[in-house]
Amino acid sequence: MADHLRKHYFVIVKALGVLALAISGTMGFIGDTDRAGLVFLASAVFLFCTVFTELSGGNGRRVALAAEVIASLGSFFLSPLIGVCYMAISYLDVVAELGIAFYVGVLALLFLRSFREIDMMISIAVMLFLIVIYYQHYKIIRRYETDYRDNILQESKLKSDIAHSQLAYKAELNKSRLQHENELLEEKSRISQALHDKLGHSINGSIYQLEAAKVLIEKDPDKSISILQAVIDNMRGSMDEIRVIIRNERPDRKRIALKSMQALLEECEEKYDIKTTLQVSEDNDKIPESIWEIILDNTFEAVTNALKYSSCSEIAITITLLGEVVRVTIKDNGRGAPSGFEDGMGIQGMKNRVRKVRGYLDIESENGFAINMILPVRMAQKEETDGAD
Repeated sequence: MADHLRKHYFVIVKALGVLALAISGTMGFIGDTDRAGLVFLASAVFLFCTVFTELSGGNGRRVALAAEVIASLGSFFLSPLIGVCYMAISYLDVVAELGIAFYVGVLALLFLRSFREIDMMISIAVMLFLIVIYYQHYKIIRRYETDYRDNILQESKLKSDIAHSQLAYKAELNKSRLQHENELLEEKSRISQALHDKLGHSINGSIYQLEAAKVLIEKDPDKSISILQAVIDNMRGSMDEIRVIIRNERPDRKRIALKSMQALLEECEEKYDIKTTLQVSEDNDKIPESIWEIILDNTFEAVTNALKYSSCSEIAITITLLGEVVRVTIKDNGRGAPSGFEDGMGIQGMKNRVRKVRGYLDIESENGFAINMILPVRMAQKEETDGAD
């Protein structure tokens, strides 16, 4: 009901104004019942036309507007004061229909006083009041309604864009996950194929030779010993091939670590609406694989703790290579622990991993929670090189 009244308030105001003028005009001719009846009839016609003008559109509105003008002219000859007020309303309706907005021109109707006697002060007051309400309705309120509709459309478009972006983000996330899984499967398949191609024939041949040595061990010991030595030599060669395959075909731990961290941060954004950033030095190829394992394990532990305890909205990870060390910072903007905290199993495990490579771990808990790690690079590179040899 309130929305209906708000929508048609201008029609109601006009109708009440015309009704008040009609009653006033009729009461002015209370001694002349015939003229009073004609004034009331003309007012009723004018009231119907002005209401129909506001509620209709197209050709119906134009016809009602023409009838409104005719009814106002008729009312002027019956009651000049009432008629000039009706003509003022008709003039403002015509101006609004044409989109001219020259509302002050209604004051030109005051020159009709030279033809018929009208009360100048009342006419001016009524016309000024009409100018105010028409200007308010067609300029101020219409502009507000236009801005409101534009805002609604813009909001709807923004929501649609956000929904589209979320769908695109989810599709990209699924694509990234599938690509990561496919890469892992390809690596497994490549390793399996390499083992099958290079070792399958050698191992099968060794099995046949062992079975032959088993048969000949009593009949021809020297032949059996010769076969066994051949098998030993063959197996040693196979072990060398296994080392080469593992060295050449083993998964790239750095790439796996980076993809795992990216997947973890994407999960934080998708499931928990947490903004995340991952910044890695361009020369990250110099970081040894053993260090990448520590970075990955500690990152998972730190992010898990942030999700459990910090109530954060942002998580940032920075990996920077500084000469012979790599600095890793995992920071959130959560509540932190200003009054201090006790090392749990997770924090202790992070410290133990860092200590194994003679690194350093520091924790800041004043503004959010930050874990800073300094990990040596050269020592880890040397250990990996020695292990490979």
